[in-house]
Order: sequence, then structure tokens, then C-alpha cells
Amino acid sequence: MRANRDLPKIVTKYLDVIIGPVLLGAIDYFRFPERRDPWGGAFNGQYKRRELFLSLILACRPAAIIETGTHVGASTEFMAEVSKLPVYSVEADARCIGFAKMRLRKRRNVQLFLGDSRAFLRNFTAGDGAKYLGRPLLFYLDAHWRKDLPLSEELEIIFSSFLQAIVMIDDFHVPHDSGYGYDDYGAGKTLNREYIAPQVKRFQIVEFYPITPSSAESGGRRGCVLLARDPGIIDALSPVPLLRKWPT
Repeated sequence: MRANRDLPKIVTKYLDVIIGPVLLGAIDYFRFPERRDPWGGAFNGQYKRRELFLSLILACRPAAIIETGTHVGASTEFMAEVSKLPVYSVEADARCIGFAKMRLRKRRNVQLFLGDSRAFLRNFTAGDGAKYLGRPLLFYLDAHWRKDLPLSEELEIIFSSFLQAIVMIDDFHVPHDSGYGYDDYGAGKTLNREYIAPQVKRFQIVEFYPITPSSAESGGRRGCVLLARDPGIIDALSPVPLLRKWPT
């Protein structure tokens, strides 16, 4: 009986070795259509978060969008479709990137990368990022679902290289609303104000949180935070009605 239960795992492992995880992920796109929209679609199925994203595009006019943590590409597809901007997205899981590549195969404004988000951001800074220097860029950080938490280093790379960066962090604790979910990976690895405090202090970053009550949000109801250091970007974000500027 145990051999029968283990058979699917054995077959999956065999296919992973023979055809590779990226191609296997592409096949998954057709085999498991229910996986295309986990948590209700883009941004955890949160309609007010989608509205907030559109407000950011209108208020800050970024030249491109950079995402860490593609997963299956639900948020990637939404951002690419509604903004029409160049989207650069990195994912560490090869099978997920195969799924996302199949999903986004017709999106000419999307470039997908396989690898560690920190290495990707460093390469982006030295490569494609150079053509956006002096222009606003929107970074959507969502690569924090494993024990190795890259977020602090991601922030250091971004704010060291791009003065006009606008950073949205998913799965973040919202101080004034306990109804929003957030990631907690143990001591020193909780996505909250304490975790980002060193980078906030170093780069003199201003924080913005969603003003929408969690009870009025849909989908996964995950929290987020917006970060900026450039005075012009801060001025552009301050009047956005869906954001609350954190007191400094």
C-alpha cells in the first residue's frame, strides 16, 4: 500500500530529472488550471490592493516595474496588463518559473528570470537598470516565502542604487490594523516595522500603509507597506487616498 502512495512522488521526481523543472512547470500550466489564480488572482485576490497599485502608477509614473517572487505569475500578469510598462520579474523556483513563462508567453513587456532575488537585483542595477537611472521605478517585493529571507538585502540594493524607487512589500504587518495577515518566520524574521527599521534609518525612508480597513478588503487580506526616500516621490504618494503616511 505504501508503494502505491509513494508512486506519484516517484513519477514526479523521475519527470523532474528527465525533462527538467522548467518544462515540467510549463506542463503544469495546462494540467492544473486551478493553480493559475491562487488566493483569488493578482495581489492575493485583493481588489483594494489592485486599486492601490493603479493609484501608484498614476501618481508616480514609474518607468518600469521590478518584481521579486514571480510564483505563478498572477500579479505579474496583472501589473503588465494594466500598466503597459516593462516588467522584470525573478523567481527562485524553477518549476514556478516554467508555469509563469507559459502563462506570460504572449506578454511582450514581461521578462522573467530564474534565480535568487538579491543576485537578480544586483545584475539589474548593473544592466537594464542603468537605462532607468534618474527615473521612478516601482519595486514589488514578494520573494519572502522561504527560510532564507532576502528582504533586508533587497531593500539595501534598491535604495543604494535607485533614489526614486517606490517599494511595495507584500505580506507586511500593518501597525494600525491587526486584521491584515503578514509573514512571521521566527525571531528577527517577522515582516514588520522592526525588521525594516535599520534600512529606514539608514536611507531616511518614509513608510506608507493601506488606509482601507482589512474588513473592507477582499481575498487573502494580506498587509503591505509602501517605502520611498525621494522627496518628489514622497510628495506624490502623500495625497493618494488609499495610503496613510506613517508619522516620522
